[in-house]
Amino acid sequence: MKTLELRKKLIEQFDLLIQDDSKLMTLDGVFDAINSEDVDYSSNISEAHYRVVKERRHQYHDGQASGSDWESVKLRLQKKHGL
Repeated sequence: MKTLELRKKLIEQFDLLIQDDSKLMTLDGVFDAINSEDVDYSSNISEAHYRVVKERRHQYHDGQASGSDWESVKLRLQKKHGL
């Protein structure tokens, strides 16, 4: 969707939202979150886990490890767990 079309769509949707106070309050919260400079991007993931991921990524890019594409993973999950 092009920028102009997206703007038009959002304006139309916004016009509908402002008629519902609860949706308007939710939208206000979204705008506050977007514009906040005090956003805490900290994570519950430990530094040790980040190091493991960083090392595995490095191994993958160096050709020392391989991965699977999404379709292969999905098939394995479906066979193993019936997903």
